[in-house]
Amino acid sequence: AVVSTQSTGFVDTTGSSSEDADAKFAKVQRDYYAAMLVEMKEDCETYRKATECHEYAKLLIEQMHLIEEGFAQYVKNCKEFDAGASCHNAGNLLLRGAKLPDGTIPVERDVPRAAEFYARACTTTYPRSCVPIARLLQLGKHLDKDYPKAFEYLKIGCQKNNNDSCFFLANAHMQGMGTEKSYSAAVPLLEQGCSRGHARSCHNLGVLYYHGYGVEKNLDKFKEFNERAKIFRFQKKPPEDGGSGGPTAH
Repeated sequence: AVVSTQSTGFVDTTGSSSEDADAKFAKVQRDYYAAMLVEMKEDCETYRKATECHEYAKLLIEQMHLIEEGFAQYVKNCKEFDAGASCHNAGNLLLRGAKLPDGTIPVERDVPRAAEFYARACTTTYPRSCVPIARLLQLGKHLDKDYPKAFEYLKIGCQKNNNDSCFFLANAHMQGMGTEKSYSAAVPLLEQGCSRGHARSCHNLGVLYYHGYGVEKNLDKFKEFNERAKIFRFQKKPPEDGGSGGPTAH
């Protein structure tokens, strides 16, 4: 019951349950997203642009939980508008597959098909996809192993200023995957990534200075990049004599 409390100016609402309040809020939220869905669908169909249609697909999946419909919209966006972000998200769904609590599977796992979407995203407008397609080609578990092709995808991503692409491109140089093994070729890529705040690039650059791979050995530089990386769990304290051991690239 609602009781007037003139002494405090407040109203006691203990008679209404928190469950009722949660239910009302959930309904308001559903109604809001339903209205937004109609508006975003109209924008997508009217303007037929990558951004509007990508956001429409995201809303279908993330808020309305209509995974099959959202996936179909991602695929349409990718093929009709070269929407790189939609290509990437379609690839993510195919890479993992999607299974609902009731056991239904709106998106079957299909890694080779996921690779096709990642490749399209990488070569159009979404360089972030260059890493997953390259890694699939490097690992060779679901696709035929192809180091040179993976190297080219990483080059595309790095040229478009994707830090992860540059990082894995540097690793490819250091390991001779799709190119001649060269630590010195990795150095500028890691320097670039580190200068942009990419912690793993800072770490690996520090490792090169510690061992003197591709650069002159410099423990002060190692310590500098070790600090910048802030990934101390990957690091080992350099031995006093500068002997064997030490940190490794990852």
